[in-house]
Amino acid sequence: MLLVRNLLIFTCALSFAGEAHANICTSIAALANKSIDASAALLNCIGKTPTGGRVELPVGTYVINTQMSIDKPVTITTAGLRDSDAGCETLGLARCARILIDVVTSQRPRSMPVRVNANGTSLVHLIIEGSTDARLRGFCNQPDKHPLAGGLRVAGSNFTLRKSVLRNFTCYTAMEVLQGVSPLTIEYNLIGPNGDHSVKGDWSDGITIHDARDAIVRHNKFTDNTDVQLIFGGCINCRIEQNQFRHSGSFSGASFAEIMLHTFPGKSGNFQGTVVDANDVDCGRNRRCGYGIMIGASPWRANANSKYPGGMSGGTISGNSILNARIGINVDAPTGPITISGNAVESSGGPSRSDCGLRDWPAVNVAPAAVPFVKGNPANQTAGHVSTLGCLLDRAAQ
Repeated sequence: MLLVRNLLIFTCALSFAGEAHANICTSIAALANKSIDASAALLNCIGKTPTGGRVELPVGTYVINTQMSIDKPVTITTAGLRDSDAGCETLGLARCARILIDVVTSQRPRSMPVRVNANGTSLVHLIIEGSTDARLRGFCNQPDKHPLAGGLRVAGSNFTLRKSVLRNFTCYTAMEVLQGVSPLTIEYNLIGPNGDHSVKGDWSDGITIHDARDAIVRHNKFTDNTDVQLIFGGCINCRIEQNQFRHSGSFSGASFAEIMLHTFPGKSGNFQGTVVDANDVDCGRNRRCGYGIMIGASPWRANANSKYPGGMSGGTISGNSILNARIGINVDAPTGPITISGNAVESSGGPSRSDCGLRDWPAVNVAPAAVPFVKGNPANQTAGHVSTLGCLLDRAAQ
């Protein structure tokens, strides 16, 4: 009996301690569903929450008009939801708090509206979206302001985004993960729509990961992200698996690529130990993506002397399904060995216009210079061997 009594006391103490870390952000509730900047109130709630605690937002829409940084490791979530509840794609605005990032001004060039600096930050059960304010389109072609039309920039390691929605950002990217972030978990989210593919410069990635380690990106749904839906400039020992990629049908929701592994300028392009597995890509009967899986970046490079590096090496790409892409899998410009095998490509390839004219493209392509680096049989269809240097697909409606 004494052992049971002590166990009950210990269990209750743990429960109380867990509850003590929760902080329902009541001070922000008065700003719900009003066009008043809630950034200071949100930062105040974060400041009052113990490190590692939970900031719980009552259901409602909270407007952000001022750039803000999250500098304390906390979990920001919706009040009344358990981590085991369904995601906000299913629950919607009736159950999930919405953070609306409206037009913000920047004191730092090339910065984004919200920056996560603290290691150990989690965003769970939130709807985070951009504004429809027409002024944001004016940012898209200004290098210093371009990122302000996007959403989140993650600089802190051990970051988690789970069961949330990122949508309606005007251009740039919904979420950018900076070089060196490790580990990283992105799972069970809806990413998109973001950007407008029919307007030059208004393109938006869904998620942009510059150069990470130990990242997990799984069980997410990407839809109508209009630059590249999910793009990496390097990722060591990462898992990219069981994500779904879709397009609604209109050209405004099209993309250049669905999954892209390459090298951004100044990044490693190293994918050693990374596995890209069991992802489901369907670009729709109108073929609203240029490349289902893009390895390298030759189509974006004007010529062989381009300063944009584009190459990559390492990793295993297998067991993925690609449907209705202009090129299902395109491998052009790897700089080291990569294993590509057992993928299924259907209803892809054929005549399409590109930056280098109308050509009849293979459903699966391994460019001549890439052949020595590819291990395995990439897909269920015989690969073609053509250079796609400077031949970006899907820039214009067709």
